[in-house]
Amino acid sequence: MYDLWEHAQLGPLTLRNRTVRSATNEHLAEPDGQFTHIWADTLIELAQNQVGLVITGHVCVDRDQRADEGQPVLDSRAGLDLLRRAAEGVHLCGSRLVMQLSHSGPKALPQVNGRPAKAPEDFSPLELDRLVLQFVQAAQLCLQAGLDGVQIHCAHGYLLSSFLNPQGNRRTDQYGGSLENRFRLPARILREIRAACGPRFALLVKIDANGSGDLHRLLELLRETGVDGAEISGVDFNTRPGCKKPFYLEEAAAAQASTALPLILVGGIFSRTDAEQVLAAGIPFVSFSRALICQPDFVARLRSGELDESACLACNGCYSIYRRRPVRCVQHSAPIPQLEKVFRGIQLE
Repeated sequence: MYDLWEHAQLGPLTLRNRTVRSATNEHLAEPDGQFTHIWADTLIELAQNQVGLVITGHVCVDRDQRADEGQPVLDSRAGLDLLRRAAEGVHLCGSRLVMQLSHSGPKALPQVNGRPAKAPEDFSPLELDRLVLQFVQAAQLCLQAGLDGVQIHCAHGYLLSSFLNPQGNRRTDQYGGSLENRFRLPARILREIRAACGPRFALLVKIDANGSGDLHRLLELLRETGVDGAEISGVDFNTRPGCKKPFYLEEAAAAQASTALPLILVGGIFSRTDAEQVLAAGIPFVSFSRALICQPDFVARLRSGELDESACLACNGCYSIYRRRPVRCVQHSAPIPQLEKVFRGIQLE
């Protein structure tokens, strides 16, 4: 059985413990997609509270396909100073920082982008070539800014998840049909990032346990691309309000038993008991999301023995509360000015 607090190796990264902050949308970018100081400070706060690996909320590689008004964009127009600030701050605390890169695909908001969302069948071959380049260039900017790696978002119904899902991919060319064909675009992105950024830059993915039709084969395809680890979530991650037990433990445990690729499990993990259950099942890393929205110091308090379970209600209120009140959790009362600025149109001085 793994020890939650022992040092652990994930690809090229030595982590202070086996805890991961799963990519969780902070909604803290400027309306034009630029990064903000509070975005960086939110990540640093997690590292200050002993999270071993901090993964940013999803960052869009295409500013014309954002998922909400507060989602950051990483492209040639993005300034890197705040990325450097985040990386340096996280490193000073002894943790590691990985950026999740995403394309919103069918989940892009037309009212934010001024153009329709794009499903897999909407991309021409030339547009797919451009998309691969967008992911690679974003990863190179992360490397330049001093981050430790990237996680490619292939889950939750966003674009790459839709390519992998036989129900979301209606293409009839080499990018549709069999799982190997549906994996062709993520494979191109992963291989080209590895070639551009080298073996010391961590390359992770987030995938659905129940979205590709064959999780075990998907993990084998991922291993063949040379990724360092895969985080397991699911297409229905947001349909279980009130459930405070690991969502995909059975699927992830079976998958880990059949692959050498290190897995990370997220979803429904709110306590020391939950985390130890994940580790006892042979999964080497435990990922927290809503628990860390509710209590950014959750891991530190778990480590000290001050608490054994998160105060999170698992109510899913965090998925929309920022649009009604400028907070990230229904239990929070202190307003976040950046949320107020972006989602309620109030100008900050």
